Amino acid sequence: MHKISMSSQVAQQGEGGSIRLRAGSGVRVPLLAAGLLVFVLIGRIQELFPFLVPLRLGLVAMVLNALVLVSTLDLKELGFKMRILPQPKLVLVILCLALFTVPFSVWPGGSWDFIANTYVKSVFAFFVFLHVIKNERDIAFMVWAGVLSVFLLAVLGLLGNAGGRLQVSSTYDANDLAYVMNCFIPLTFYLSRSGGTFLKGCCFVLMGLMIVVVISTASRGGFVAIVSILTFILLKERQHKLKIFLLAAFVGVVAMSFAGPEYWERMGTILDENDYNYQSGVGRIELWKRGVGLMVDNPLIGAGMGQYNVAEGLIHAGERGWKWSVSHNSYLQIGVELGFAGLIVFLLILAKSIVGLRRLQKSTGPFNLSPFLGATAAGLEVGFYGYCVSSVFLSHAYSPVLLYFLALVTALQAVSIRMRPAEESSGTIREIEQSASSTVSGLRRRAGLRADSEVHV
Repeated sequence: MHKISMSSQVAQQGEGGSIRLRAGSGVRVPLLAAGLLVFVLIGRIQELFPFLVPLRLGLVAMVLNALVLVSTLDLKELGFKMRILPQPKLVLVILCLALFTVPFSVWPGGSWDFIANTYVKSVFAFFVFLHVIKNERDIAFMVWAGVLSVFLLAVLGLLGNAGGRLQVSSTYDANDLAYVMNCFIPLTFYLSRSGGTFLKGCCFVLMGLMIVVVISTASRGGFVAIVSILTFILLKERQHKLKIFLLAAFVGVVAMSFAGPEYWERMGTILDENDYNYQSGVGRIELWKRGVGLMVDNPLIGAGMGQYNVAEGLIHAGERGWKWSVSHNSYLQIGVELGFAGLIVFLLILAKSIVGLRRLQKSTGPFNLSPFLGATAAGLEVGFYGYCVSSVFLSHAYSPVLLYFLALVTALQAVSIRMRPAEESSGTIREIEQSASSTVSGLRRRAGLRADSEVHV
């Protein structure tokens, strides 16, 4: 059996050889630092509160977490997660692809700047979260940090709305804000089932706020995503008819109370062929067609991370009436910027995360005895569905929300392995290692490396 460091928890041998984990008292400093990082990267508190701007809270959070990481790094713990779980390796593969394509980018300086000043921060946060989460209590802390950061976005956004389509901070426009809310709505819904009446009430209030925010953004992509999320929940919970009825009634009351005629009129244009998205050369349909062409024209190297708009703009260089547009589609974004290899890795990350979450919910043993862990796994699963749908309309292939979700999935899988009987854990580890090995081997073959080279994971 693999030995695992349990510095912040006590391992107890239970009946049937299972391992029960009991967390120590108090909240650890690394968790507090990681929680601050969640509020900075997802909640954008440095932009929500003007008095924080001079403090350069983003830089402070990064430096603080770097110091904590160096002083508390447990290589055995991190190595365990890196070795048996696919998400950390696939995240590093995307980073390596991004660095490899810099010299071949349509704008090498711009690509390097995006990697160094944007994407590396999200990857760093992913490994910080991976490092600090060691047990169920740590997962709970990080989950609620994310939920509360979104709560702040929702409340301050609604309070500061001066009319028109709602947007918050300089980071989230209306469509981006709807995307963030839709990613967290499923998680909040399932968390309501992990505790008593008070928790359920708080979660439904928060979920109502998130739905109101999505409505206030008047985002058509946001509307499609929230309808898709509710459909996924309905299919997932079809055996619990009363709960589905109550959820549908709740959403219906909120929607009818806050969505006016103008909102429904705008939503009615989603399939209107006279809309600019169908008719204009700068609409999304034509933009997506050009994106497919860019990906096919440069399938191996890509245009360089963060350079989709430059590649798009160069098509119309010297012509008037065109703008250098972003992809408005995460799949095209990473496919154009990192080639087919980047797109394949991106799809693998999503697929393996969803499959892993579904397996956790179906597994038997101590994991099922924790309502919170079960609710978190279910909420993340549907949250990934919401991300996948939203990604059809937005450029969020490198989103901090995605890296945050991936860290939680990895932590859930690691904790679930620890909580199983010794014999079952060893079998599960071998199964995951074999799966990860075959995945990395396939990626190496696609990259043109020797088929007979040995890959150690």
